[in-house]
Amino acid sequence: MAEEGKDECPVECPTKQSLPFLEVTCKRSGKIRRFAYGTEAGFAVKFTNKKSEIDGDPGILLASYVEAVKEGEVPVIFGPNAPLVDYGPGWKLQTVLDEEGGAKGRSATTRRVHFVEKVLLATD
Repeated sequence: MAEEGKDECPVECPTKQSLPFLEVTCKRSGKIRRFAYGTEAGFAVKFTNKKSEIDGDPGILLASYVEAVKEGEVPVIFGPNAPLVDYGPGWKLQTVLDEEGGAKGRSATTRRVHFVEKVLLATD
């Protein structure tokens, strides 16, 4: 316990240079966004997509999820409620684009279902 009058941290105090955050690269724009450790991946995706809308980028592909990637390794996919974490040297966090959903952000699953429904109706 610290003595009275002393301003001490019981653990190592973060300095301005060592504030804990994670960087997530937007694959579409190449912009890097910083998030606090433990931020939910779903929030990072929503924030990145919102910033793209605010920046007025026409015909943007929306991010679907966040993944951690490293050369020679299988990517680690973060679910929407998973906290963002740092896997160590060589790993980087990036968004994955919804290439089938288009600018409106429809999910790829929704598009496939609509396509299958049209084919089934045409063959009946």
